[in-house]
Amino acid sequence: KESYDTLKQEHIDDYYEIFGRVDLDLGQEIPQKDTQDLLKAYNQGKATEAERRYLEVLLFQYGRFLTIESSRDNGGDEDRTTLPSNLQGIWAGANNSPWHSDYHMNVNLQMNYWPTYSTNMAECAEPLIDYVDSLREPGRVTAKVYAGIESTEENPENGFMAHTQNTPFGWTSPGWAFTWGWSPAAVPWILQNCWDYYDFTGDVDYLKENIYPMMKEEATLYSQMLVEDEDGKLISSPAYSPETGPITNGNTYEQSLIWQLFTDTITAGELVGEDEAVLKKWQDILDNLKYPIEIGKDGQIKEWYIEEKFNQDADGNKLGEGFTHRHMSHLLGLFPGDLVSVENQELMDAAIVSLNNRQDHSTGWGMGQRINTWARTGDGNRSYALITDLFNGGIYNNLWDSHAPFQIDGNFGMTSGVAEMLLQSNVGYINMLPSLPDVWSEGQVEGLVARGNFEVDMAWSNGSLDSAALKSNNGGEAVVQCDNAAYATVTTDNGEYVSFDVLSNDRISFETTKGKTYYLSSLPKTQTISAPNGLAAERLTDDTVELSWNPVEEENATYTIYRQADNGSLQLIKEGVTETHFTDTSAYDFLGAMKYQVKAVTGEMESKLCDQVEVNDLRNMAGMIDDRDSRLIYSSGWSTYGEPTVQ
Repeated sequence: KESYDTLKQEHIDDYYEIFGRVDLDLGQEIPQKDTQDLLKAYNQGKATEAERRYLEVLLFQYGRFLTIESSRDNGGDEDRTTLPSNLQGIWAGANNSPWHSDYHMNVNLQMNYWPTYSTNMAECAEPLIDYVDSLREPGRVTAKVYAGIESTEENPENGFMAHTQNTPFGWTSPGWAFTWGWSPAAVPWILQNCWDYYDFTGDVDYLKENIYPMMKEEATLYSQMLVEDEDGKLISSPAYSPETGPITNGNTYEQSLIWQLFTDTITAGELVGEDEAVLKKWQDILDNLKYPIEIGKDGQIKEWYIEEKFNQDADGNKLGEGFTHRHMSHLLGLFPGDLVSVENQELMDAAIVSLNNRQDHSTGWGMGQRINTWARTGDGNRSYALITDLFNGGIYNNLWDSHAPFQIDGNFGMTSGVAEMLLQSNVGYINMLPSLPDVWSEGQVEGLVARGNFEVDMAWSNGSLDSAALKSNNGGEAVVQCDNAAYATVTTDNGEYVSFDVLSNDRISFETTKGKTYYLSSLPKTQTISAPNGLAAERLTDDTVELSWNPVEEENATYTIYRQADNGSLQLIKEGVTETHFTDTSAYDFLGAMKYQVKAVTGEMESKLCDQVEVNDLRNMAGMIDDRDSRLIYSSGWSTYGEPTVQ
């Protein structure tokens, strides 16, 4: 028998071997308040900035702690099976825990594992991968019952199906109620978490043995289950966007996940040496798949293909819950998927419209998902506002996430969201500080992981990267994006200079050797320009507000528009505006009183936001003339009158 002290030290050593890999410093200081009082002070605006940073870092690291404690590999003991973290992690209070502490795969189980790879805990995902694999056998029965696709002795892996609700006991049918339980695309979604194990670690052997068989069987299922729509394109039917709206022939949720499934499975098949005929069949399906994203009349990503204006069909019928619904299933192509990114501005603009339509306040996990999704847009201030919202309505005094009641997924969503704000790597390059909020203008982080198995350290000040280090665990090409990357100096850990290719002002690439660390330094700071002035905002209809402002002196400047509704957070409405006027066509009056701000951008420089202005309502001015109305154009020698004065 071992002593208590020995067992305790063994536990600490085992735990810290994972936990100690990541360190985040945002200028926090350990406060003299207990957690409950600190949370109260934070939400009341009475905490110091150092105390606020402490609570934010604490919740980030708390998510990593909860992962380590609730989802561990078997330690090499093949007779020991461990389960993934469920809706309550492992902290179920009794036999009557909410939803019986099962596994929900229409966002919750996926969110539990979002921070696992990016925050350097890849081995903690192995119980999840084993669990998904265990669903294959009972899932084949479900595929036969609900899709008529049967696995036989001659064809034993012909496809498996699971839905929203599932358990370790083989429950893969739609769940307690078909109306919300039907979700066969839950499997393609959870397979993204499994595929990410390879994407981050580069372990081809593990991919071939543990992950690819699941991906191949699911692609086999959908190869048989997809049907043609009226245009001859392949869709999934019936399709249901989780927990809202109608059942339709295809929808954005399912099509996005099917697109990602075939995209990732083809890549995986090439890596493991799959038969070329199989890969060609899958590529043909992908090429003929109905494109997942359609943009509606309000500039939004449609949630259903029958949607025209936001949340309405062609006849004006309401489709789903609309503005405040907790799920954002039609935006999975933005996060955690790769379909929508900053590389496609049209789709990104539509995604931002849809994000604004969904609004910020939600359940704890709903806000956790929004933190990540806004981070992918590059709007770090919006992600940060959601972190503060999470503290003020989605977190209990012990820092557990509140659905309500307690669900652990929101904790993991926050941890993943912070990592996404600091580092992204989903579209072929390592993007450093892609969504840094203004309040985190100085800091440093060590140990985050980018796809390709690069461990990344960064230090920054005044909102700009000062230096970075990349440890290349697998070797291969590193493509790095940060402000003014083309002017950086790159050296190895022994001081040798590294040549690199300049892909753009902010992006470079260079070859790496396995096990070596590469340092970026001498990064010039981005300069700023003066802010626009003379901003005017006038409401002409119930849905639109006209904006105008004075141009800045710099040539070829573009403008970025921000809006605040009532006491909500500041929202990015439009980027890249080339004129000094803009019509906000989504300024619905029922959102409340609105205020606007504009900033200028030219080259690598950008201004601060201009002073905020309120909207001047001109809807009831028909037949009236005001000499200061911006719609009047004066000519000849006349000019606008000033305010009357008393002599």
